[in-house]
Amino acid sequence: MSDDYNRALIQFLSTYVTDHKKALIKEALSRRTQYLTVVLEDIYHPHNASAVVRTCDCFGIQDLYVIEGKHRYEVNPKVVHGASKWVDIYKYEQGSGEHNTKKCFEELKSKGYRILATSPVQNSVSIHDVTLEEKTALVFGTEVSGISAYAAEHADELVHIPMYGFTESFNISVSAALCMNVLRDKLLNSKLDWNLSDRVKETITLDWYKKIVNQPEVLEKAFLRSYYQ
Repeated sequence: MSDDYNRALIQFLSTYVTDHKKALIKEALSRRTQYLTVVLEDIYHPHNASAVVRTCDCFGIQDLYVIEGKHRYEVNPKVVHGASKWVDIYKYEQGSGEHNTKKCFEELKSKGYRILATSPVQNSVSIHDVTLEEKTALVFGTEVSGISAYAAEHADELVHIPMYGFTESFNISVSAALCMNVLRDKLLNSKLDWNLSDRVKETITLDWYKKIVNQPEVLEKAFLRSYYQ
């Protein structure tokens, strides 16, 4: 549909959304970003991946890419607490006939992302030393073995979280939260243009309105009849 159609539909649906909810959406979008995104590669425990969805929403990260390999991922509603409504999840599903990590990385590159993959290897860079001159995608691997060999080889850089104890790694949801906190703080304290464009804000507003109004399909059919008269 055209931008004019979408704007008119947003205006129509807004009459079914409370002023309080509209204000919350406007405020959330003013802090939302696609400059930083998160990638989960073949996460074994679905509750960990769902916890990352919730964390993305909390840090205002709009897009989450989920790469399925040996393991499928389904949102755990008890963990996400509704956060999956507000985060756009792009899944590379099992049985797609593609090397899913390769497919995801190629799409991220086409969108202008630099890819950072988390790994504790010696030549990796501390998350605190990461710079954000380019749009950045942060990749987390499976809980047991970490990122795949393909991800390690094709990432632009490997990064780690400094640790000072005996345990070799954090839980995946904790790792994601720590990294997002560091990089989000870097964005907020930079002069980078990390905000969503007005057009993207409109697209997300329409999507969110459809998710919170009752019977959005019925309402849009009613709108269509009046729009094309």
